[in-house]
Amino acid sequence: MALKDAPIVRVLKFDEKEAYNPDRPISSLIRTQLLHLHHAENIQVPLAARTNININNLLTERQASEYIHKITVLLHQYGKSDQPGRSRKKTTSAKVKKKATSAKKATSANKTKGKTKSK
Repeated sequence: MALKDAPIVRVLKFDEKEAYNPDRPISSLIRTQLLHLHHAENIQVPLAARTNININNLLTERQASEYIHKITVLLHQYGKSDQPGRSRKKTTSAKVKKKATSAKKATSANKTKGKTKSK
């Protein structure tokens, strides 16, 4: 394909002043992000330190931004792991996996002891 036959891509004009509007209503994408952060707050942050902000009352991008900032600070504060380089989630799931593997081995060992060979 020759360069002259290549399709032409038209770049639309972009107005930066119009793009940034903190008083614009939040989109469904931002609403979903708020929901995820609210859920993370309820799991990770102790009850006494939570913001107690009702995310259903956040209507503008400015309000959402302020909430996201507060929650991010809290999650960084309370989300630190005990061991550097490892998160709590991985440590906890590793313990659960180890217990489950041990239980499976014990169960399968008990099953094989009870079986007898028949001819």
